[in-house]
Amino acid sequence: MKKWQKVSLVASGIVCSIVVITCVYLWATPYKLIDENSLKSDENVMVKDSNNWITFFPSENNDEAGVIFYPGGRVEANAYAPIARRVAEQGVPFIIAKMPLHLAVLSSNKADTILEKFDEREWVLAGHSLGGAMAARYVKHNPDRVSGLILLAAYPAEGDDLTDFAGEVLTIKGQLDGVINEERLTESDHLLPSQTSTIIIQGGNHSQFGDYGLQNGDNEAKITKEEQWNRIVEAIVRSF
Repeated sequence: MKKWQKVSLVASGIVCSIVVITCVYLWATPYKLIDENSLKSDENVMVKDSNNWITFFPSENNDEAGVIFYPGGRVEANAYAPIARRVAEQGVPFIIAKMPLHLAVLSSNKADTILEKFDEREWVLAGHSLGGAMAARYVKHNPDRVSGLILLAAYPAEGDDLTDFAGEVLTIKGQLDGVINEERLTESDHLLPSQTSTIIIQGGNHSQFGDYGLQNGDNEAKITKEEQWNRIVEAIVRSF
């Protein structure tokens, strides 16, 4: 074997090792749920945690559409339990999808499995941050499978044109979000349909869409996480 070939093999091995180490690091160090009380069932909400998703169903069965939710990148699914529970308490079923390595980009079609399992009602797809971008991608390729889209501190990636989507679209953003790319957010407006509504939570940030602490690069919020959750839930429930 020639010397340059050996060098190439060594370099390729180093690159592969770096990729593996990075993936392991991302998997091993997600943002975790702080308060687990929101995962407990009571007389109002039945919570079930399975291998692929966490369901929050109102105790009284109804015909309301439900929400399927994609978590943000490197955030554990259960970190969104507070908003899921609050939405369910208002009579709207909520299912949080669990993603491989806590990255929705690795399973943007996860909604397929959930829709097949829970096919008795209509569903709106929602997502936070990277999860929102992947939810938008799913809607782009499956516009007839869901009745709406909710983007929490998120926007469609370039190429995921949703202007022909017939469902309602709701975008919710924290005023003090220090993580989202504001330039790309603005540039993505042309990718959304005309029936898009936008809500800005005054004093809210990126991290308080869940319950996992302050995310790297984010700004401190000027409102409590409970207040931000309540405003998010009000906006989501009002959209049904």
